[in-house]
Amino acid sequence: MRKWPAPIDHAYILCDPAKEPDRAAYLQAWLKEHDIDPACYTMGLYCYKDTLSTEEALRAYNPWVDRKPVELRRNEFSYNLKVSEISLVLNWAKAAEAAVNAGHKIILFLESDVRFNDRFLENLGKSLETIRKEDWDFLSLSEGGGLRPRRTENDNQLAWFRAPHYYHTRTTDAMIFKGAMLEKILKTLYPFAEVNDWELNYQLTLHSSQSYWLDPPILYQGSAKNGVYSTTL
Repeated sequence: MRKWPAPIDHAYILCDPAKEPDRAAYLQAWLKEHDIDPACYTMGLYCYKDTLSTEEALRAYNPWVDRKPVELRRNEFSYNLKVSEISLVLNWAKAAEAAVNAGHKIILFLESDVRFNDRFLENLGKSLETIRKEDWDFLSLSEGGGLRPRRTENDNQLAWFRAPHYYHTRTTDAMIFKGAMLEKILKTLYPFAEVNDWELNYQLTLHSSQSYWLDPPILYQGSAKNGVYSTTL
């Protein structure tokens, strides 16, 4: 059986097969087709929008927390997050806690709506080899909102680009963290004030993350403009 390309030692796939059967079916089929060792990934969710209690949501989320001067600006929707949006942050956080507790050093996070491009594993392996000697904390593998580095028309080789100040994540459907950065974030995460991508932008800035974007992206978000899935938010 295959492991993830080095140096990734575990993946957390944020998908509940009972709640998201179509997404889980695609992910499970892809994992089986590519013979990924089940010991190398964990699939599941800590909570869902209809299982998160009001008490826990209020303990975890506070849109009025003062986070100046690090915060660049507050997302206009953050003052009234839906329960589903709060649960997304909690699910990522619980997976991050599990990764730290397990002693994993390089961790891949995949959300349930991720869709893999052809040769994903090959391209991921090549990309990780090229950044091996760089000092990095966070890697963005996908893109959201059209956030891609500026390149010339004929420049389309797979490459890493430093994330612009504050905008580390682009989207959160496919990310790689070093365990040391996860430990830092977990100490300052609660109470969080934002949706997951904006919250991580704040946290990664707070901890002076060395962040990179991979371009062209080697996978995509199925519930975004591609419309493979309808949103569950």
